[in-house]
Amino acid sequence: MLSPLERLYRTKLALLATVATAVGIALMVLAQWTSRSAAGDWLTNLPVMDVGSALFTTGLIAIFFEYIDQADAEVRANERLRKVLAEEAPAIRDAVVNGFAFAPDSLTNVASPETLDRIVENTLAIQLKDPELASDAYRDLKEQIIGARQRWYDAHVSVALAPWTDGPAHGAGSMFVATVRWEYRFTPTSPVLRFSCISDLDAYRESLTDPASADVWYFQPVNGLDASSPEVFELVNAAIDGKDQTVRRSSRKGNQTYTVNLGEADVRDKREVTLSYTYRVLVQRHGHTLHLDLAQPTKDFTAEIWYGDCGIRYMNVLDYLSGPRQPRISQLEASEPTPSAKISYPGWTFPKGGVAFVWVLEDETTDDTARG
Repeated sequence: MLSPLERLYRTKLALLATVATAVGIALMVLAQWTSRSAAGDWLTNLPVMDVGSALFTTGLIAIFFEYIDQADAEVRANERLRKVLAEEAPAIRDAVVNGFAFAPDSLTNVASPETLDRIVENTLAIQLKDPELASDAYRDLKEQIIGARQRWYDAHVSVALAPWTDGPAHGAGSMFVATVRWEYRFTPTSPVLRFSCISDLDAYRESLTDPASADVWYFQPVNGLDASSPEVFELVNAAIDGKDQTVRRSSRKGNQTYTVNLGEADVRDKREVTLSYTYRVLVQRHGHTLHLDLAQPTKDFTAEIWYGDCGIRYMNVLDYLSGPRQPRISQLEASEPTPSAKISYPGWTFPKGGVAFVWVLEDETTDDTARG
């Protein structure tokens, strides 16, 4: 079936040929008349017959040639196009690949998100030589990185441990007071930041996915204390780009939350800011562990802890940072005046990673106990 464009082309060609034929006949008749009539002597010097013959012949040939040669012309055109494509296909392919490789923004103009996903998976499968692994790895990467609401840069956290003097020094209920300070750069996605302490594990996991949640701490109830107790958790201060922010506290059974309002401007303008905040939290002395988790993709992370006068014999650093490099760990032994441990990781780490500081207490060991 002919397309509308082809039908239009045939109609215009037929109309033009008909007009040319009719005008040619008219001119030839006029030339014949002038040759026999005295009134037309003034036209005898004009090539009326020649022009009429040319138009008549052209009109007939155009109609005849179009309808006779059309099928062959289409075959010749298709053969010419196939030859050009076959000769230029490598150059066209290389130009397209190079364009996408060096101008990736152009991909978004011609490919849907689903197509981009297939491109990434296929490219990864070529590199890994394992399509199933490539598909699973990209799906996990997409959930952890692409779906993350924020990205943190130059994250630094410092912890200072000290004995809790309002409770027993040893045994059940003995605590350390951990003063924790965070600082990192990020682009806020919510005008409100929440800092929470929670004693319910389900509520704790739910808060981890809250876009307004800046930090969540889980505290297991012990000796009449739970997450809502003021002495268990306290946000000391919070600052944006070095400017202290107003902090509001609310509490309910098993939960307390500190709220900081950033305003709509930074979120609307997608402006990067530096967040720094300090909180104090109780850590069970016989828990032997303090976890610092990274809830967002983080580039360049450093964590350090000081534990002088805490009765700690040895501090171990366990990293579960999800990245390809080995972190750098340095320590000052417990025998030093200011014992400490530090871990730093250059580059990106994925969410759900972090570090744990694990200690051995002096009163749990004997003098001949090996460190471990």
